[in-house]
Parts: sequence; structure tokens; C-alpha cells
Amino acid sequence: MKLTNKILTIIALGITISGCSSFLEDELQYTHEEEVITSGQRSRGIIDEIYTDYSFDYFTDFSNEYLTDNGVLNSQETALATGYWGPTDNPYSDVWQRSYNNIRQVYQYIELIHDKDLPYLQSEASSELSDIIVSRYYGEAHFLKAFAEWELLKVFGGPDASGTMLGFPIVDGILENEEYALLSRNTYDECVAQIMEDLDVAIENLPIIYTGTDTNNPGYSDLETGRASGLAAYALKAKVALFAASPAFNTTNDIAKWELAASLAHDVIVQNGGLKSLQAYDFDRENNPDHIWRMRNSRNNNSLEQRLYPPSLFGQGEVNPSQNLVDAFPDASGYPIGNASSTYDASVPYTSRDKRFYKFIFYNGDQCFESETCTDYNPLEMFQGGLDNFGGFIQEEGTRTGYYLKKFLNDLEFDPSVDNAINTLPKVYVQLGLTDMYLTYAEAVNEAYGQPDAVPAGLSFSAKDALAMVRKRAGINTDPYLDEVSGNKEDFKTLLQNERRIELCFTGERFHDLRRWKDIVDTEGIKGVKITKNSDDTFSYQNIDVERRQYENKNYYLPLPYDELLINTNLKQNQGW
Repeated sequence: MKLTNKILTIIALGITISGCSSFLEDELQYTHEEEVITSGQRSRGIIDEIYTDYSFDYFTDFSNEYLTDNGVLNSQETALATGYWGPTDNPYSDVWQRSYNNIRQVYQYIELIHDKDLPYLQSEASSELSDIIVSRYYGEAHFLKAFAEWELLKVFGGPDASGTMLGFPIVDGILENEEYALLSRNTYDECVAQIMEDLDVAIENLPIIYTGTDTNNPGYSDLETGRASGLAAYALKAKVALFAASPAFNTTNDIAKWELAASLAHDVIVQNGGLKSLQAYDFDRENNPDHIWRMRNSRNNNSLEQRLYPPSLFGQGEVNPSQNLVDAFPDASGYPIGNASSTYDASVPYTSRDKRFYKFIFYNGDQCFESETCTDYNPLEMFQGGLDNFGGFIQEEGTRTGYYLKKFLNDLEFDPSVDNAINTLPKVYVQLGLTDMYLTYAEAVNEAYGQPDAVPAGLSFSAKDALAMVRKRAGINTDPYLDEVSGNKEDFKTLLQNERRIELCFTGERFHDLRRWKDIVDTEGIKGVKITKNSDDTFSYQNIDVERRQYENKNYYLPLPYDELLINTNLKQNQGW
């Protein structure tokens, strides 16, 4: 690990008194420590620069999804998901160094800037506003430190050879390389406590949300949206607690841990004004209140559309959802497609499905970004010999599964024959969202109390109430299937896990969900569909095998990076590695 001592990475900020709406887009510079501590507003770039590590991480999320049963890359097999893991093969090996670099940078800010009482604004007349912004940066620093610690715990938490559940080495201050090389891993619970402590400091110093104009809410206005907020800190506490309560890390099934996760998720929802309806899916909306902590990469962006659109829409079709995932979408009434009450018809498999299917998946015959009925573009041809089958429209481009990913994409026009086409729109990347919090609450309440349709003492709504909000956004307003399963803990759990799969697909969450539930060894091989167009213009569908998935018990936990073990012999490797 390289830990810079005398040179600090900062941003040359053009921040005005109120802040800057594009504060994550400034140019990086390298500045000596002596200059940093005397550079006023620019010194806060030590914190601002950290945000860039967590912005626009879509393609990392997609790569992580390839480790699950949700999809594949269109060009090659996903090696780590098909069997071989070695000491140097870890899809998250960069998380270790990135996280510790960011933790060090936070300490640099606290020790060199904040603890020196350096004002943000120099004039006496601006001292009140300066104090607000100084406090805000202190809260941001602790949130970003907690987020780096959370990534370390999420990825590398696990038992050593003796079975002791360990997290990461907790760092207290700026360390020299020699000091770092002597650290040992703290226990998992100690790491959870450290993250919670940092988030409590963040909550004390940050606004719940950024809102209003700079005139009526200086320093906390919506110009600052994208920075850490108090609500984001509450949300991260709930997420950390959910993992700590899960089977892989809560091996004795301590119910108190589930109760804590439920309570913390409840805090998020209450701080946000209660159990509200979720906003419509809109991946270019920059002011969506459901986005608790979201990042903006660019006001004009089309990189996802260019890489993910099917070939006949002038894209590369890079991400191919699996038939397994497609089968997880219920029918329009909310029944699983295998349920006796379902209206699903295998001869017309894409008719009358859950609205999320039409918003998330490009399928054969699809011609709409929102539903199954509109005509935004010509019907897609995933059938054998069709334009969107492999090599049909663009040589060496196509789908391995019969599907392309639509989620996150905007309706843009790349056809070169179209004049005045809209081919860029804002793009929002969400790190923490309200949907995840509703799902977290529903899971934790169900596990803690075992009665999904009851409101536990001290809480304000049931697990069923929270999950109903998620399904209502999908158009399932009358929900007899949810009513049916809410009388049984295990049936509700099955539905809840399927809802997490659908709602959070291609956000990088499923791989960690499968690990924390200790279900990863049961991951199915990737299925696709072979579609044949018949002479009467109907279609025949045949499931095909695309990629195998092969995991062992040791994959409940991930190996610490081999290079780090060479640097620091005090680090204990996770069990099985």
C-alpha cells in the first residue's frame, strides 16, 4: 500500500460562498502540505476529492453483478463466478487501498485544517456562514471516513482460522507506512461500533437534507446536493446494522442485532417524514427525494446508453440480463410466474408482466422505455437471425442471453439520420436510496419479530407496510399475494429477497446479499433464451445454458488482498483462504 506522507491530493475548487453545483467535477492538483493549510477554501478540496471515488460507479456494479445469477457480460465468460479463486484473484482488491487512502485523507483534513481552526471564509462579516461550512465539512469528513470503513467491512469482514469474526484494522490518525504494517484486524463488532461513532458525528454536523435556495439556507442549500447529509448517515447506519445482523456475520442469530437494524432503518424513514410513496423511476432526475445520497457525474452524459443500448438502437449491448432474473419478475398482479394464480403464459412470456420488467429489461419485440404498449423505437429482434441477435445489425455485437439491460437508461436518439436529436441528458448515480431502506426495514422487522403483518412495539409500521410501498411503485396496488405471504415469516422472507433482487438489480448489491444470507453456494447457473420466429410470425422460446456458477462455503467471505498480507504479516486471512 502506498500512503503518501507529505503530498496531499486536493481539488482546485472554484467554490463560491454558497458552494458549487458541480463541485465534484473540478480539476485535480497536487499541492504541498504547507500550501494546503494556508489555502482557505481550496483546502477543503482534501474532502471534496474523496467523493470522486464513489461517483458514477455503474460499470463496477455491472461487473459485480456478473458474479451472480443476474447477468453476464456480452463478450466473455465471467471467470471468477465459474470456479477459480486464488490468493491474487479478488474482484474487490482495490477496495482495501482506496479505503485506507481515503481514511488517511480524512485524517489529514481533520488534523491539518479543521483542528487548526482554519476558517472557510476570511472576513469577519462572513464568520457565521464560515462556521456553518466548517461544521459541514467536519460532518462530511466523518461520513466519508465511515463509508470507507463500511466498504472495508462489507467486502473483507469474516472469520479467521479460529472462527473469530474480524473486520478491518481500525486506524486512529495519520500513520506512517511502518506503523500501518504493524496493524491487526479489529473484531467485526468493534468495526461496526467505529462506523456508528463516525456516523453519529456526521449526523451532529450535517443537515438532514440539502434544500432551498442559497439565500434562505446558506451552506445547506440544494446547491450542495450530492454531499453527505444527515439522512445519508442515518441510512448508512441502517445498512451496516443489516449486514451485522445477517447469517454470515451473526452466526449465533442474535435477535438484538436484527432489532437494531429495524430500529435504525425506522429512524431513516421517520427522519424522511414517514412511510411515503416512492417516486417513479427516473434515472436522469437530479432532484429525486428518494435518492438519499446520490452522485452526479455529468449534466450531459450518454455513456451508459452508448454501451448498453441494443445494436439496432446503435449501442454495444454490453450487459445481458439472465433468464433467471427475467423469471423473477412477477405478473402484473404481483404473483410469481410459477404460482397457480398467476396469469403468466409461457407462449407470450413478455405480456402482462410487472411494470419493472418493462422499465429494466430490453426483450424480444420490445419497443418502449416505459411499458409494453408504446412505440419509442422499432420492435427489437432478439430472435435467431434478428437485428439484435448476435451479429444481426452490428458485426460481433449481440446478446448471449436474449436480453439487454434497460435499467438506468434514458430515451436518447443515436440514429445518425435524425436531425436535432436529443442524445445527452443528466445522469444520476445513487449510493444510498429510500427503496433500499424500505427493503432493509422489511427484512429486519421480519427477522426480529417474525410477524410481517404486525407493527412491533416502538415502531410505526409493519414489514408488510414497507414492502407494500415498494410493490405499489411497480403498479401492484391491490396485492393479494403480499396479503397471502404476510402471515408467514418464511414465505414473506422469500418474497422480500426476490423484491431485493428485482429492485436492486445491477447496483452491485446481489453478490453481497447472497453472501450475507449464506446463499451464494446455491447460486444458479446463468440461463438465457433461444427465440425462433415461426412462419405465422409467432415465436418459440427455448431456455439455454449460458454460464455456470460455482461457489464454495469459503465464498461467504472474501480473501484479503495478497499484497496486503505480504506488507503486514499481522493481518489474519479469512477462513478458507
